[in-house]
Amino acid sequence: MADQIYTPYGSWDSPISAGAVAAGARGFEQVLIDRDTIFWVEARPEENGRSVLMSSEGGSPASDVTPVGFSVRTLVNSYGGAAAAVGDGHICFSNFAPPDFPGSKDQRIFSQTPGMQPRPITPQVRTRYADGVIRRGTDTGVWICEQSDVTLHGQDKQSLVLIDLSGERLPVTLVDGGDFYACPRLSDDGSKLCWITWDYPSMPWEGTRLFIADIDANGQLHDIVKVAGDPTPEDEIAPDLNPVLQDALRYSSESILDPKWAPDGTLYFVSDRVEVDGTRYWNVCRYRNGQVEVVTKIAGECAKPLWRLGTSGYGFISRSEMLLSYSVEGEGRLARVDLATGNLRDLELPYSDISHLQVGNGFAAFVGGRPDAPSALVRLDLKSFETRELRVSSDDFSREIRGLVSRPEKITVPTGDGCKEATHAFFYPPCNPGFQAVPKDQPPLLIFVHGGPTAATATSLNLEIQYFTSRGFAVVDMNYRGSTGFGRAYRQKMYGAWGVVDTQDCVAAARHLIDQGRADRYRIASRGGSSGGYTTLALATFTDLLTAAASYYGISNLEMIATDTDKLEAHYAEMLVGPWPRANKVFKERSPLFHVQNIKCPMIIFQGLDDPVVPPDQAQVMIDALLTAGLPVSWTFFAGESHGFKMRKNIVAALEQELVFYGSVMGFTPAGDLTQPEIKNWP
Repeated sequence: MADQIYTPYGSWDSPISAGAVAAGARGFEQVLIDRDTIFWVEARPEENGRSVLMSSEGGSPASDVTPVGFSVRTLVNSYGGAAAAVGDGHICFSNFAPPDFPGSKDQRIFSQTPGMQPRPITPQVRTRYADGVIRRGTDTGVWICEQSDVTLHGQDKQSLVLIDLSGERLPVTLVDGGDFYACPRLSDDGSKLCWITWDYPSMPWEGTRLFIADIDANGQLHDIVKVAGDPTPEDEIAPDLNPVLQDALRYSSESILDPKWAPDGTLYFVSDRVEVDGTRYWNVCRYRNGQVEVVTKIAGECAKPLWRLGTSGYGFISRSEMLLSYSVEGEGRLARVDLATGNLRDLELPYSDISHLQVGNGFAAFVGGRPDAPSALVRLDLKSFETRELRVSSDDFSREIRGLVSRPEKITVPTGDGCKEATHAFFYPPCNPGFQAVPKDQPPLLIFVHGGPTAATATSLNLEIQYFTSRGFAVVDMNYRGSTGFGRAYRQKMYGAWGVVDTQDCVAAARHLIDQGRADRYRIASRGGSSGGYTTLALATFTDLLTAAASYYGISNLEMIATDTDKLEAHYAEMLVGPWPRANKVFKERSPLFHVQNIKCPMIIFQGLDDPVVPPDQAQVMIDALLTAGLPVSWTFFAGESHGFKMRKNIVAALEQELVFYGSVMGFTPAGDLTQPEIKNWP
């Protein structure tokens, strides 16, 4: 019998290449239905991040709608979303052309007839548009407009505008005066309009207000009524809360999202006013006869945080039944809901993460994620409840790759002071049947930290995770306190404690896995983007846990993010840390930049040069400080990239550099012909 060949963790060869990961980064950003046709917006890394509107009529093969030279993308709130609208045969979209394509980034609205070149219908001024809805039987549409004039907060002004789809008349303002608007939705007969709005310092997952109004044939609003979103009574606001959060609670007592008109004219929406087993969750409500009624009481979430516009989690099968997507502790489900009783019947589907749900006549469409296959644009027949995948996020998913997929294990770990609280995560063990690890060796552990921080991770296939697990890494994908998916109270654990609870939870999860013998104590790295990059930098600075750290457009100086960031998050750091500038000492205490002398592990930093959310200076000042201190650091800046890398070549370059960096620091040689990144101050 031949001797067993052992291969060190981290150096296993894998067909899940960085190129395969980039191919799997094809994103589905919006789903729409018009008559029998499903439309969706698809982001393509292989086309330098261009976003394309695609369509499938009656379940036919997918085809491009957007011609070369145009990109369906909006910059409203920096994160965008809802860049296209369809209805009554109209197609409209906000244009953002990548650098390698002709055209401009003017963010004008273009109208298009399939097979024809798009034509602009809004003026060429510095105005951004998103989240449009087309009024049936007319040539007008309602859009959120973000204008360029600077207001009191030093940020752009937002409003709801009526747009002439022929392009012959200038946009007309319907509603303004609020800091933010979202979800303008017209009733089926076009006679009523609803929308949500919120003002600083609130965030949309903390407090919003829902309004309705009559809209006449000329587009004028009448009889505006606030449906929900009353202020929190003063005696219910805890005096020890972060003052910025107190102000947000005084604005509204609930987060209202995703309003929709039912076929019978009733207005439905999702609100986190609903308490189940002592915890408030986003559940479905409705406004009927002047009163708000609770429809579902699920110990889970029926919405996701409104980072990007255009989220949709339910639709109406009939006058008596709804199709609803919801999640319980990070695992998604799709259910039929009886509108009279609120009773649910879960559908047996392979998808564990369901988003962008839209319901048409006899069918539905959504983006479905699953642990064992790429995400897909799915068509669901509402009679047979059979599914058909119209488009998958990755074309490079062979049987060989399928056999290397590591399955998530849900873990809950004690955390916090005295370990009196709990944090949640998904654990992925190393998985590659072609290799045998060195006996008694434990795998290196990668901590994946999602951004937001008010966001969440799910169990849908993430090829970045599989890139590492198939090479011999263990991965723990964190849903630290402050993440969504576990109720309002869990989400609020982050307020005033950013840089504290998230780092505590990452340390607790890592130590739990070390104690179980599932990770090597001396080979632990953290990686994250945006606020996840901040948590990674904080772990490297304020704990002794890490062997290496990889920050993608992470925040090094909280003082800078309090004074220089995008419109949506202008006051977010104050909610997460404390009122600025009164809490400037706390901002400085929690900023890795001012404590580089505490850092004991090498770092690699990646940053987009066009990032409006975390400006490139955040990376540059950290790099300069590390170099001055003589600490090991590697870095790459990517031209043309914003907040989150969209171009294939840059996704590949960053991932390969990150892997080789870990090998240099942890003492293994990755398989393949990979370029060694330069690590300054490293022997």
